[in-house]
Amino acid sequence: MSPASSAASAAYEAIVLTAGEPSSADGPGRWPDVREAALSLFSARGYHGTTMKDVAKVLGVRAPSLYNHVESKQEILQRIMVSGMHRLLAFQDAALASTDDTAEQLRRMTGAHVLVHIRHRHSAMVGDRELSNLEGEALDLVRSERARYEQRYRALIQRGVDDGLFHVDQPKVATFAIIQMASSVSVWFNEDGPLSDHEVADEYGALALRIVGADPARVDISA
Repeated sequence: MSPASSAASAAYEAIVLTAGEPSSADGPGRWPDVREAALSLFSARGYHGTTMKDVAKVLGVRAPSLYNHVESKQEILQRIMVSGMHRLLAFQDAALASTDDTAEQLRRMTGAHVLVHIRHRHSAMVGDRELSNLEGEALDLVRSERARYEQRYRALIQRGVDDGLFHVDQPKVATFAIIQMASSVSVWFNEDGPLSDHEVADEYGALALRIVGADPARVDISA
């Protein structure tokens, strides 16, 4: 591994450690097992293509006993999507706090988004695909937090434009382009290589800088 790659890995792993896990990730009883079973099914079949009986079968229990742990399939989706959004925001917080350099913040923020979509692939897939199936207060909360997540990108890109670092006419469009691009890794990333998750994160961070018209070469990942 080159010195630059080592520096990138150290920077991104520090972001992971700082972000930690959302406080609502686990709960009493068998919720962690229910969550993992539902994640595998929702990501493969979709929310509507999965029944509580399917989740129970993966867990090796009868469907009625599943209701001792959760009230409904909707509750499962809500808990998954809310905790997933909290995770994204925590990674974003950690990336922004890790440096004061605007261009480097965009690189690391994008890399952090990539890492969430690699290391929490099923959760990320569900979060990206199932918003239309969310209901009630959870829907309002996730929509609000998504807007906050995107607004941070737009504000950062606008600051870069104002400071002459970035050259893009529509920060909002650039934001959507970067987020959609970075989210795609959950579909294709291969844990067996040839690139590590840190290397992919850094490559996508450099692509984000190109999208906003910055020069990735001027940004030092070790800063």
